[in-house]
Amino acid sequence: MVAFMIAAGFLAAALLHVYRLAVPARTDLATAVGRWDHARARATQVQRIGTPSDPSLGGRAGTWLADQLRRRTRDLTALQQDLVITGTTLEAHLTKTLTLAVAGLLGPTAIVAVLNAADLAVPLQFGPALGVALAAAMGLLTTRELREGAKQRRADFRRGLSIYLDLVAMSMQAGRGHGEALPAAAAIGAGWPFTELQDAIEGARFSGLTAWAALGALGQRVGMRELTDLDGALQLANDDGAKVRATLVARAETLREQRIADAEAASAQATESMKFALIVMVFAFLSYELYPSVARLMAG
Repeated sequence: MVAFMIAAGFLAAALLHVYRLAVPARTDLATAVGRWDHARARATQVQRIGTPSDPSLGGRAGTWLADQLRRRTRDLTALQQDLVITGTTLEAHLTKTLTLAVAGLLGPTAIVAVLNAADLAVPLQFGPALGVALAAAMGLLTTRELREGAKQRRADFRRGLSIYLDLVAMSMQAGRGHGEALPAAAAIGAGWPFTELQDAIEGARFSGLTAWAALGALGQRVGMRELTDLDGALQLANDDGAKVRATLVARAETLREQRIADAEAASAQATESMKFALIVMVFAFLSYELYPSVARLMAG
């Protein structure tokens, strides 16, 4: 009876958890906006004063590895750009890599020891050999995950930049100057790309830079060639209103065409994936239907 009550309690808790996942509670709008403002303020504070150190053993090891890597490696530009665009730090990335590598190194050895304790007679050298291979695979996996995440974030940023330049072009066509259109368009949009653009343009006012110079600096930090090219093109315009407007309109058209081409390529890839899945389903269905006949034919 007691076991039945415990099992019923676990089942009720599991059903309640599934219900909460399926029907999440509606968040209050004011609460959501407050959380967003708090997260943005915290991100800005961390960017200004630096990320607090992790007191754990893995955090201290990651910090030491980051210091050694900065001292012994001449060029970490590509890695730093990937870290900035994904919103992480070198210390956090190395801590994660080290933790997974150690787990991959020691995990197979522990499993082999447990199997040998159960009298399964597994060779002891099999554990360390598999652990070294798994640790290397974990290191490559975290690096690949960082690069893929940075690639996706840059694609999202590129789409946001295309929309931003469209808004700037429309604002300038409505009669605004580029000095007013650039910050106004950044304040209109929503999403993290517009937040980055708005922060860069607002920071330019206090540092004495032009808006496009701030965008170029942002492009260098996050590895966005489109922003650095925009900075160079607007510098060649030499603050001439007509040339700046023509340059912004041309860049907006170029990014819009690129965005359309990317959407068409993604659609074509999705179509091909659906065709491949359909072929696999048809092959599985035919194999299931024809197997009894083929088996009887081979048996007879």
